[in-house]
Amino acid sequence: MAGASLQKIYCGSMKLDRLYIHMASTEKGALRVGLSLRSKPDATGFFKRLYPNSEWVEDHDANQPLQQAIEAVLSNQGHQSEMDLAELDLDVDCAPFQWSVMKTIAKIPFGETKTYKEVAAMAGSPKGARAVGQAMGRNPLPLIFP
Repeated sequence: MAGASLQKIYCGSMKLDRLYIHMASTEKGALRVGLSLRSKPDATGFFKRLYPNSEWVEDHDANQPLQQAIEAVLSNQGHQSEMDLAELDLDVDCAPFQWSVMKTIAKIPFGETKTYKEVAAMAGSPKGARAVGQAMGRNPLPLIFP
């Protein structure tokens, strides 16, 4: 489409032992986190297949809020409530049910686990365990919404 502007995505990576954590954000907020044991610290290459029509900028400063949230999770200080997530701007495009599941997951206290069946019931869809699994499989921010 002539004259259309490309979405600008800021990317960066960090390494924890053998794990590469790739981050992508837009001007609106955190877009995506990717995890890899095999890739090199090249977030642009990691995400390009997901957003092929975007302009990529290597910019660690733009990902600082996302990186701080990830570091909090990894240091066992994870989000304690949905209100804590309000501090992190998000640019997440997902279906309403997936967003409901992600908000429900954010309410689970740090260190506690729930089955997909339990999450489905908490989200108001007691028979939606399989749908919860599918929603979490598409989770764009897996360290933020574990």
